[in-house]
Amino acid sequence: MIDTDTRRRSRGQGIAEFALVIPIFLVMLFGIIDLGRVIWANDALANAAREGARYASVTGETYPALTTTRDQVKDYTRNFAIAAGTNVTVTVCYSAVAIASNTTNCSGDVDTDNAAHARGSLVTVTASSTVPILTGSLLGMGNFNVNSTSTVLVNN
Repeated sequence: MIDTDTRRRSRGQGIAEFALVIPIFLVMLFGIIDLGRVIWANDALANAAREGARYASVTGETYPALTTTRDQVKDYTRNFAIAAGTNVTVTVCYSAVAIASNTTNCSGDVDTDNAAHARGSLVTVTASSTVPILTGSLLGMGNFNVNSTSTVLVNN
């Protein structure tokens, strides 16, 4: 027959072990969930930037009825940034093709010199946002910043 003191000690040991392990388990679990949210936001922003650049590409100046403004491209891109976090910002930059240097010469929301919304120029759409992290706030870290850039050739 098992002594009742032994059973009580065994039960107390199990509770103590559970109390030591559960915080570590929960931090790992919520860390994995937060990481999944960041990856999802990154994917959503990449898709939004790609769609915004495509939209700007197919509505260039060749067909005046289809020509879009920079603000229209930004709004179109933001509409695709669902689940991308908070404070979604979008920049649109048109630049001339620089094949030799393999660069776009875009910086922020300003077109480069001699760049037009015409066929043959490049359009670069950059989307960025902030993803609030639950686990990070518990551990003293801040939010996670995510951004994505897409550059395409204006076709119309």
